[in-house]
Formats: sequence, structure tokens, C-alpha cells
Amino acid sequence: MKTFKQYINENEEIDNQELDNSDIPEIFYPEGVYISVKLSEETETLVKEYQEKYLKGQDINEELHCTLIYSKKPHVEEIEPGEYTAIGTFQEFSLFGPDENILVVEVNSQDLFRRNEELVQEYKFISDFDEYKSHITLSYGVENIDLNSLPPMDFAFKFQDEAVEPLNTNWAGDDDDTGEDGEGTLVGKALAKQKNKKEKSEDDKNKKEDDERSTQED
Repeated sequence: MKTFKQYINENEEIDNQELDNSDIPEIFYPEGVYISVKLSEETETLVKEYQEKYLKGQDINEELHCTLIYSKKPHVEEIEPGEYTAIGTFQEFSLFGPDENILVVEVNSQDLFRRNEELVQEYKFISDFDEYKSHITLSYGVENIDLNSLPPMDFAFKFQDEAVEPLNTNWAGDDDDTGEDGEGTLVGKALAKQKNKKEKSEDDKNKKEDDERSTQED
């Protein structure tokens, strides 16, 4: 899969002629496409039990899913979500994000890897990331966590059915990540949640510093 940067370098101006065609009544994904796959009910229960037992005190992710596609390339036609089952196994825990404070469990799943390749080939999606890593986000803004201390998730991961959403790249501008349909995307909600927590932490820190200065002046 090409990264978004590679695509821009090769195509300095994206040809949007088809997007300006007045014969097209609607652009379904003007800012890109986000596709995720749901966890089976059994797997979701097992993951939540793990979160409750081993991630106490952390900012737990309650909207469990696995990302298949995160593409910022505009797409005109509506995409029908696939219906299937996929299997995976525990691979490792990792910290994602620019601040490396998003705890994920990476899942080894040839089913999801093949599905990602199928979608990329069929719809010519473009990703910001160099390679596809199937993973489930467990917690945001993690602090003081030793990945080696976390027991492996010794159960099979089962996935079923996809959800296709317009990618909202303006998630930071709206606290509730409201899209055109009035619903926030999963990825937008997650990113907004992380941003809001970080801003609150900075506000609390600034308030504490102001209080300390005020006490010293008195």
C-alpha cells in the first residue's frame, strides 16, 4: 500500500474532475474512507474482562474494533460493508500515536491482512502508514505502564462484519466529532477523546502552577 506522502509526491495534484461532475448526485466520502471490523460478542467480552483486570486506572477504550482501512483519499461511490468472519491470535502489545501513549494489542490475522489487501486493490485506497497492522486499541493516554508486565491474551480473536464510514479529518475542531450524518466516526471519537484528555491535563497543570505562584506571592 502506498503511503499518503508517496501518493502526493507522485501526483502533486489529485485529479478531482470526477468529483466536480454535476451528474454525480453525492460524494459519499469527501475526506476519505474509514473501514473497521467488529469483534464477535465472545471476543469483546474477553477483551473487556482483560481491560477490567489488568488496566485498572487507565483510560479504557470501550468502542472495541479493528481498523481495516484509514484512507484520506476522497471516494465518490458508496462502499458496501463486507460480511464475513475472521480469526486472529495474540501477537504483542504496542504503544501507538505521536506520544506513544495509546495502548494496543497487535493481532496476527492472515484473514484481516488479506481483506486489507483486497480493499486496497479494489478501491485504490491510500494510507498514511507504511504497513497494515491489525490491532485493537485498549487504552488512551496510558501512563507508567510496563508492556512486559501485561500477561498475553491467551484466547482466539474472532471478528465479524465491517462498518464503513466517511473519514472525518476535522475531528479536532469539534468535541463531539459530528459528521454530516450527525454521527461521529469511531476513529474521530477516539482521537477527540485523546485530544480532550491531553488539553484537560495541560489546563490542570497550568492551574496548579498559577496556584503555586499565587501562594508564593502571598
